[in-house]
Amino acid sequence: MLTPRNANQFTIACRMTATREQGQPRDEAVAFGSEGQLVGIVSHPAHPVPGRPAVLLLNAGVLHRVGPHRLHVVLARHLAARGNPGLRLDLGGIGDSVVSSDAATFRESAVADTRAAMSGMTAATGVERFVLFGVCAGADNSIATALVDDRVAGIVLVDPHTYATRRSQLRDLRDRVAKRGGPVDAARWIVRVAVRRARAALARRGVEPPPAEGREAPPIATFRAQLTQILDRGTRVLAIYSGIHGAGHNDADQLFEVFPELRGRMDHVYFPDANHTFTELAAQAQLIDTVTGWLDRQFA
Repeated sequence: MLTPRNANQFTIACRMTATREQGQPRDEAVAFGSEGQLVGIVSHPAHPVPGRPAVLLLNAGVLHRVGPHRLHVVLARHLAARGNPGLRLDLGGIGDSVVSSDAATFRESAVADTRAAMSGMTAATGVERFVLFGVCAGADNSIATALVDDRVAGIVLVDPHTYATRRSQLRDLRDRVAKRGGPVDAARWIVRVAVRRARAALARRGVEPPPAEGREAPPIATFRAQLTQILDRGTRVLAIYSGIHGAGHNDADQLFEVFPELRGRMDHVYFPDANHTFTELAAQAQLIDTVTGWLDRQFA
């Protein structure tokens, strides 16, 4: 017998089925790789648009394929509604995927898994061009894959590596003093700057500094060379920064303060009020609008 509670659930389920039959994107669980070791969810467009790339949404760190606060689920379905097939992928060792690569590092394993998923998506959907979307470590894996695989037509990097400039340090100090109004915070900022400069001086002298906690940015020259190589090959790049970085990134034009030679070659968006995982629904909606709009313009 259907109680009022499960009767409502049954009705909602029927509505969802009918809506999908009327032209909404369809989700499908899939397995990729030589042994089916990689698991993901493909969002199939009801009306695929010829020539549109498939979008692979890579894990944000070790988070499951749904992404931070289900960001990947919402984004993949929005993209599929606009004609882009999407794949929410679990890399080996994350979520439902198992480790099968004999790569020496996690980065090498992530690149191998992403390339295997692209091949699987081609077999499943016929799409041969791809856009990679990644938050934090997912952005790093997107760059690493784009460097070695020309099937990557675009990359969307949410909070890639940041590099402070003199201007950004002054902006950060100004903002901290304005918000807190005391010298203690300014003193802490000065200490952090001194530590960064000491680490840079050690690196120039060939002395390996002690490892930093968490994610470590590559030298600025390395990151510049990576972006330049990707852009020279014709890959489109969208860099999106949240407002968490302090002096690392605090202005809508800071990317081009650091890399002036890349102005006009790649796109850059700054969300000063968003946190790293775009927790608030309004911020998440802005992010999704930005990504979908960018894809429409770049791959119409």
